[in-house]
Amino acid sequence: MKQILILSIFIFLSCSINDDQATYDEKLVLWANLRSNFPLVDTVFVAKSASLNQNVSSMDLWIDEAEVYIVGDTVRIDLIPVINSPGRYFTNSNYIFQGGMTYKVEAIFDGDTVSGVTTIPEKMEISSEPQTIYSCKDNDYDVPQININNYDPWSFPPITGPIDTLTLLQGECFTESFASYPLFKINFNEENYQTIRIMTLALEADSVDLEPYTDTNNDGIWNENEYFDDWNQNGLRDSCFINLIYDTTYKDVYELWKETYPRGSGEESGWKRNTPFRYNPWPWNVETSPVSMTWLFFDYYGLQLMTFQATDDATFNYFQGLPEFNQFVLPNSNVVNGYGLVSSSASRSFLVYIKRSTDSI
Repeated sequence: MKQILILSIFIFLSCSINDDQATYDEKLVLWANLRSNFPLVDTVFVAKSASLNQNVSSMDLWIDEAEVYIVGDTVRIDLIPVINSPGRYFTNSNYIFQGGMTYKVEAIFDGDTVSGVTTIPEKMEISSEPQTIYSCKDNDYDVPQININNYDPWSFPPITGPIDTLTLLQGECFTESFASYPLFKINFNEENYQTIRIMTLALEADSVDLEPYTDTNNDGIWNENEYFDDWNQNGLRDSCFINLIYDTTYKDVYELWKETYPRGSGEESGWKRNTPFRYNPWPWNVETSPVSMTWLFFDYYGLQLMTFQATDDATFNYFQGLPEFNQFVLPNSNVVNGYGLVSSSASRSFLVYIKRSTDSI
């Protein structure tokens, strides 16, 4: 009995959670992100912090009179406030931030100084996995090697090569889980980074057309007695975001793996009210290579800009403390004497076209 009691105490102490509350201090807040081989793209944010129980408008927390600058080994860039955008700072400098270099972003206001240092990832290397075979339920499916050398943001037009068209099939083997059929696979230099962010930007997400229907008599037009997918549930066949992947047969599976579809609010007018959509772009974090690019990476049909982004250590450390990753650890900020995050990234992008499994809608 004594041994059981000792064991129970040991288990209790081992499983207890350290719930010591962090002491809150009012400080300045600094947010900045630098991208390898780009000038400054995102505005730098400077604000005051406020406690959760403090009765203050967020608009009153933005700071427009700070001295803000970015410093590197051979450069100092002074930032100026953005007109009509409280708390935002930008620059007209065309300086290109270099991968592998270290930069400090600093803000000074009312005698207080906050700063953060980031070392920009040196490079993001990706390659398309050679053609493989995916086996499922006694069937073999080709997983093609695709062209990823077709996009350059610095060229005009930015499309620099052929774009592969891939068909997104529905049902067993294709839309069941993380282990479903991969439309293609991508390798990246995983030995250099703890995690990689993949962002899918659907370039034709805003395309609008009438809700899909079943052409029972094959006459090419919708007749009132023919079934249609009432996406916004208003009893009328009206418009929708036609490229949204919203097959009514499999939408429950999509919601199981991707959460419920957001819908247009009651304040919207016409067909947009209660119309389903997905947030665009949508990010994924991955750690191992190659990445099987399954149905889960895509929310819309049409042309997709795929971006593989390597983030700095500061980003990894900060996001590990967000509630969706670990609710028992606070975000580890690299901002000295304040809150926020000074981060950086290197990325590589390419284009791919995702096609419906049937052309008829």
